[in-house]
Amino acid sequence: MKILFICRGNVGRSQMAEAFYNHYTKSINAFSAGVTKKALELYPKMDHTICKIMKEKDIDVSRQRVKLLTRKMVAEADEIFAMCQISHLPNYLSKSKKVKYWKIKDPVKMNLADTRKIRNKIDRRIKSLIKKK
Repeated sequence: MKILFICRGNVGRSQMAEAFYNHYTKSINAFSAGVTKKALELYPKMDHTICKIMKEKDIDVSRQRVKLLTRKMVAEADEIFAMCQISHLPNYLSKSKKVKYWKIKDPVKMNLADTRKIRNKIDRRIKSLIKKK
């Protein structure tokens, strides 16, 4: 089963979700993407803060790259979890039955303590998702 995690820029939330899912399942069944091209320009490498807080959980995300959502990714995914507003999603995806919405704040420009809270919330969601499978 392939799982796609989406957020606005693919800089924080979706990258953490992908990493946690693959770490806990010892697989490469999760992947992630963002819906805005601007993140590709702003983040040629993973965000330092995200790398740091994930390393605290013994997960190295430093080699992950920001990716832009494509129709192919959507077609290949069995389930899709969106962590951005519905209005940010492309029209072809906003009504898809594959999509489930997780209300999780964007950690970009948050302080370290608040970014850790977002990380921990994503961690709990991923553990819960895996238990249901």
